[in-house]
Amino acid sequence: MKNNYIVPVLVLSLICFIMTASLSLVNMVTRPIIEEASRERALLVMREIIPGAENFILIESDRFPHAVNEAHRTSNNAGFVFIVTTSGYGGNFKVICGIDNNGRIISSSVLPPHGETPGFGTVVFDRAVEYEGSGSDMEGIDTVTGATISFNAYRRALEDAFTAFYLIKEMGY
Repeated sequence: MKNNYIVPVLVLSLICFIMTASLSLVNMVTRPIIEEASRERALLVMREIIPGAENFILIESDRFPHAVNEAHRTSNNAGFVFIVTTSGYGGNFKVICGIDNNGRIISSSVLPPHGETPGFGTVVFDRAVEYEGSGSDMEGIDTVTGATISFNAYRRALEDAFTAFYLIKEMGY
């Protein structure tokens, strides 16, 4: 009777071990490739945010707001790029923001994927050009009716980018 249970358990355990080892091997092989592709995509987006940028140098600080994932300065002094995570109506999304040396927004955009409602929350993303040239006060930017949560999330992300920008300026960059 015990034999009827032991053999199937051993066979299933062996199958599970083989599958786990196979998935682990595939992950080891593909992880560097996926990470490199992700870095390349991020570099392309950063060059779109600051068109005159040559290269980007990562700036690290434990004083940045928690929402700031990355901060970069351009090697040719064209400005700074910040990647910030914020929480909107459809969950978390990442905003990438370029700020020039004078504290003005060059450009900003949302990185895919995001869960904001098409036609409502995404209207905020379409209106990102309204922020171009704005300073940290973001004066003159009107709230998007019907997308208040997404609008406030986007604005918070830009505010966190400005907080990091001013900290970087204090650091002497």
